[in-house]
Amino acid sequence: MRSLRYQDKETPVHKLNPFSKLAWIGSVLILALILDNPLFLLALFLLVLPIIKVAGIWKEWLSTMKFSLFMCLAIILINALVSSRGSHILFEAPFRIPVMGIPVITLEAILYGVAMSLRLLVIISVFAVLTFTIHPDDMMLAMIKMKLPYKSVLVISLSTRFIPTLVDDTQRITDIQRSRGLELDGGGLAHRIKSRSSIVIALLSNSLDRAVQVAEAMESRAFGIGRGRTFYKDIKFTITDITTVVFALLPGVLGIVMGIYGYGQYQYYPTFERISLNGPEWYLLALMTSLLFAILPLAYIKRRVNLD
Repeated sequence: MRSLRYQDKETPVHKLNPFSKLAWIGSVLILALILDNPLFLLALFLLVLPIIKVAGIWKEWLSTMKFSLFMCLAIILINALVSSRGSHILFEAPFRIPVMGIPVITLEAILYGVAMSLRLLVIISVFAVLTFTIHPDDMMLAMIKMKLPYKSVLVISLSTRFIPTLVDDTQRITDIQRSRGLELDGGGLAHRIKSRSSIVIALLSNSLDRAVQVAEAMESRAFGIGRGRTFYKDIKFTITDITTVVFALLPGVLGIVMGIYGYGQYQYYPTFERISLNGPEWYLLALMTSLLFAILPLAYIKRRVNLD
């Protein structure tokens, strides 16, 4: 099982100012939530992949995708079974379900589920970039710089570390149980569930103990007593950082403008449209691609400036 913790891999993406990465991630999220056209969503997904490759987090991203694909399949299946809207009927059941009526599967419902799954993949991919390329301390410091309440920032920071810590604890406890001769993967389904119950109990006990340790550490450091705070590390801005932040914010601004004027939209119900782009949308797609991809050359420029 691969660790989900942040690792400094000395890549150009890792060396970017955290505000630049947060601005870029925010722009992608805005575009993913505003745009409905499957071609735009597919372009967003493909644009995130070069960032993941340059950041050297390809294997970590694939680990998250394994779980995401099951979620996407569930979304497509549930939407096809629940939503009976659409004019292209693929299947109609010969029976009636109370309250729900006759189950009907339409092509529009499947297409809508696929588009929503693609949107989910984009969101999960950018959050993978957020998790694996921004140090938790840098993220916490960036939020404090944005004048967010310190206690709320601390809660967010602890929450982002919870899942990676839980995964590491699960792997460690599993290895310990196997070293003691406990068979976890053999036998039938009932046996595997019963054998893994010992892992759940140990994991719960370990999590509660860690929560008490964190609370005692905060109390011993008089957390929340003083108003003025000092920081060991500070985030400094250079001209390259400011330029990168501006370019990272522009795609989000473009997405808002496109949403206001109705570009990048798509009609799924009652009859799906032809999946295509009109003249202005092709130019907007090219502009969106250029702005989102601009973070890579800027990352290499920043690394070169830092080395000089």
